[in-house]
Amino acid sequence: MLKYQLLMMIAWIAVPFVFIQRILTGKDSVETFKARLGYSTGNSTNPRLLWLHAASLGEFNTLELLLPALSGKFKDYDLLITVSNKITYEKAKALKSSTLHVDIAPADFNSVVNRFLNHWKPACLITIENEVFPNRTVKCAQMHIPVVFVNARMSEKSFNTWHNNPRLSKRVFECINYCFAQDQNAFTRFSNLGVSEDRINFLGNLKQFQQAIPIDHPDLHQLRASFPMQSTLCAASTHKGEDQIILDAFKLVKDIQPNLKLILVPRHANRAAEIETLITETRFSCAIRSQNELPIETDDIYLADTVGEMGLWYSSAAITFVAGSLVPVGGHTPYEPAAYGSALIHGSQYSNFQAIYEQLVTSKGSLQADTAEDIAEAWLRLLSKDMRDAQIDAAKNALFKNSDKDQMIGKVVLKIASLL
Repeated sequence: MLKYQLLMMIAWIAVPFVFIQRILTGKDSVETFKARLGYSTGNSTNPRLLWLHAASLGEFNTLELLLPALSGKFKDYDLLITVSNKITYEKAKALKSSTLHVDIAPADFNSVVNRFLNHWKPACLITIENEVFPNRTVKCAQMHIPVVFVNARMSEKSFNTWHNNPRLSKRVFECINYCFAQDQNAFTRFSNLGVSEDRINFLGNLKQFQQAIPIDHPDLHQLRASFPMQSTLCAASTHKGEDQIILDAFKLVKDIQPNLKLILVPRHANRAAEIETLITETRFSCAIRSQNELPIETDDIYLADTVGEMGLWYSSAAITFVAGSLVPVGGHTPYEPAAYGSALIHGSQYSNFQAIYEQLVTSKGSLQADTAEDIAEAWLRLLSKDMRDAQIDAAKNALFKNSDKDQMIGKVVLKIASLL
């Protein structure tokens, strides 16, 4: 832990500069940045409180599956939801009540975590999916606050980082009271890092119970009029190095099917300017979401450089290329586009969801493509409605076939109750 503490002390020097950058870019308000430093504006008078952490929208959507069961089982407890970004914070605030509180998660500095824990005094920390913070985890253990990971996952990159720091990983992972792994890879990686056999369970992925939220957006009619769903591909959550490959694939398919359209959604909206430059070089016509533009019929590409609207894009595209899979990021979730009935294409770098992508490829629930030529070929194949429907059926069977939702969530709730 000493090496980590020294790194965090050095990082503390950058806090004023990070504050200015996040305020100027709109990633934080003064209120939310103060909350990151443990200065919470909310409060709970209930001495019994469960802390539920969901970093971003994907994790928050999983958490929503648990909330009814947690509220029902722990009627005498207040619930505190923490998140890590402003968009998810705004969504979570819609759930606020006299017994459900919402806050920004504390930065992992010793003093900040202490301030946060002394303010909220949680009885248990329940982390959704993949955020393992050393100070947060160890401080909870020192204060006898059980730490539970639900729907836990760990990428190969994260595992290697922890594995290369054995003293730190041993100290942190021995503090996890229980881990519900979402797949075999997560089970193995958490086990290898120090979570003992009696404290880990291969539960399965709770995302399989997510359902598509009906889209009733005022822009939907014009979007579909200009970009017909059957002719549109959504490149979802692209990272640097992927956009050019997608654009090259788009050139190839447009030579064969000139009516095709592309919705390009960068993972990080601050990359919009560089992507716009790439699009300009292709000479495709483009509308830009952040500039309050809607595409017209003559536009080829819609640059959807906003956050929190993925449901709108998935539901507007017959085919989705799930990005983060052409570069060593580890891939993004296939569950959300599949839930909206969008056929799947992805690259081979999907270590974040390795087991489920391997199942999708094997069952013909998705098409794997790593080059512009391969992506173009897959896109053209999926223009066939019969081909597309067969693939979507196979994907939904692979992703959503489990009917044991109540049983799986029940195991989580009972384990939490046993630790309190």
